[in-house]
Amino acid sequence: MDPYTTEQRIIIDSINRSVANLKQVHALSDQDYAQCLEVFEASSDQRFEILNWLEKNVLSQMSKGSNSILSVGCGTGAFDEQILQNLIGRMEQIKYLGIEPNKLEAAEFVKRMQVKSAENTVVDSSVLVEKFGGRSFGKDFDLVLFVQSIYYLDDRNDAIDAALDALSPGGVLIIVVAPDESLNVIANLIWQRQMGHKSFFSDDLRLHFDTLGVEYSETRISANLNVTNCFNVLSREGRDIIDFTVQARTDLLPEPLQKDIFEFLLSISKVEAGNTYLPHPVDIFRCRKV
Repeated sequence: MDPYTTEQRIIIDSINRSVANLKQVHALSDQDYAQCLEVFEASSDQRFEILNWLEKNVLSQMSKGSNSILSVGCGTGAFDEQILQNLIGRMEQIKYLGIEPNKLEAAEFVKRMQVKSAENTVVDSSVLVEKFGGRSFGKDFDLVLFVQSIYYLDDRNDAIDAALDALSPGGVLIIVVAPDESLNVIANLIWQRQMGHKSFFSDDLRLHFDTLGVEYSETRISANLNVTNCFNVLSREGRDIIDFTVQARTDLLPEPLQKDIFEFLLSISKVEAGNTYLPHPVDIFRCRKV
C-alpha cells in the first residue's frame, strides 16, 4: 500500500525528475555538515530517546570492570560524551575509541571526550580520523556503536561484518538506522544522484542480518523534529535543518525544486502548540556475539 497521498506522490515524482536533471548537487562541506548536524539534532528529541533506550537495555547491563567501546562515525562526540558521562563511576576502566573521517568533527570529539579519570573510573579516549573498514581490529570491543552513521560508509554490509568480527565474546553491536519513510524520501533521491546508489535503511540492515543468519532484536523509537524555523526564509537555523534533511545545500538548488521540497515537507508535518513537527522515527538493532 502506498503510504503517500496522490498529491504527495505528484510532488515526489516532480522532485525525482528535477534531481535527475541537476547539473550539479552541492554537497555539504565538512564544516557545513558539522554545523547542520548539531542544529538538526538539537531540534529533535530522537537523541534523548536513543540514550534512554541504551541506558535501559545496554549500558546498565555492561560489566562493572573494564570495557572497550568503539563508536563508528562518532562525529563531534556529542552523543558519545553523554554515554561516557553515564558510565563514569559505574566501571573501573573505560577505553573509548571513535572513528570519524571529518577532521573538524574528530577534533571536537577529542575535546569533548577529554574526561579526567574520576569516581574510581580510568578513562582512555581517542579518535581515528578515517573511514571505518580501513584497518582490522582484534576481537576487543565489548560494545560497537553505529549511531546514524551506517549510511556514509562505502560498503555497509562489509562494515557490519567487520564490526561483528571486532566484538569480543558476549559483546554487543548496536546499529541505529532510519526507516525508509517520509522524512528520508528527498535525501534518498539526492543521495542516488550524488553517489549513484540508494541510501541504507532498516530494511537493508534486516536483510543483511537475515542473510548472515545472525540473531538480532529491533526496536522502533518514535521521535519528532521541530521544523518551525524551516519555513522562515530568514532563519539560519531553519536552513541548517533543511540542508541536513536534504543532505545538500538547498539554497543552491533551482527554485522550483526548492518549492517542491518545502511543499512536500509541509505536507508530512503536523502543528502542535504553534510549532511545526516532522515525524523522526528511528530503528535500533541489537546483536550480541555468541
